Amino acid sequence: MNLTLEYLKTNRKWLAPNLIVWGDADACSARLLMTETGTPHRVVFAADDISGLNQTILYSDLVDVNGNALPDQIANPIIIIIPRNQIHCFLIGRPSSNGFKIGKNESGANYNCDGLVDILIMEVDLP
Repeated sequence: MNLTLEYLKTNRKWLAPNLIVWGDADACSARLLMTETGTPHRVVFAADDISGLNQTILYSDLVDVNGNALPDQIANPIIIIIPRNQIHCFLIGRPSSNGFKIGKNESGANYNCDGLVDILIMEVDLP
């Protein structure tokens, strides 16, 4: 097997420029467990979004710097946020194989401003 060809096939990288971030950095999805008393006794499972707007980015919605669409799924993605303005932006949780959640810090004078970032996405081959 050609090791160079295998390296190039398994280490793909994309740079998606000028992504506008409007989601909240403190937005989260919480899993809830509740019990009801009475007859019959019940256990209720639920999931709910708490405090803020979630911004979910799918890889299939992004375009790289060359105008090529990203694949629908990326195995073992690593995402690096490159800021383009003064708004601090963060990943929320871990990226999945389909996409990721991103948010901005809404404190101080930048409360009503959107973040502008470049996203570097790398597919890594984990042992």
